[in-house]
Amino acid sequence: MLRRFIAIHTRALFTPQQQRPLAATHLFRQLPYTTKAVAVDLDREIEAITDLATTAKDEMDFAEESRNSVYYNDDKMAAHDAVEEMTAAYNSLLGRLSDSDKSSIETRIGMRIKEIQSAYEIMTLNDLED
Repeated sequence: MLRRFIAIHTRALFTPQQQRPLAATHLFRQLPYTTKAVAVDLDREIEAITDLATTAKDEMDFAEESRNSVYYNDDKMAAHDAVEEMTAAYNSLLGRLSDSDKSSIETRIGMRIKEIQSAYEIMTLNDLED
């Protein structure tokens, strides 16, 4: 069944002059983060996580501004979703890296991620006190 799936989905890789797949050996292989091209992808992922962190911080600011209004619950849920999305992306990236790369990433963006997570937890604790 897997062979049939691969055969069907790799037809686009064939050319009429060539009866073998162009990149069949690279279809399911994941490259380590050591090449220059992959390092660029790593920078893109860090940039994407940084954008998610900015969005999460903005959503938390909106929620704080709307405290004691009818919009607060919706804004708080949006902040929760943004923090969860940021955390998932960050943890996913760390899960795919070697230990030396992890420490480098934690140095670059880890503190900001933890700061936003802590700020969200404080916002949640303030709700419990009110």
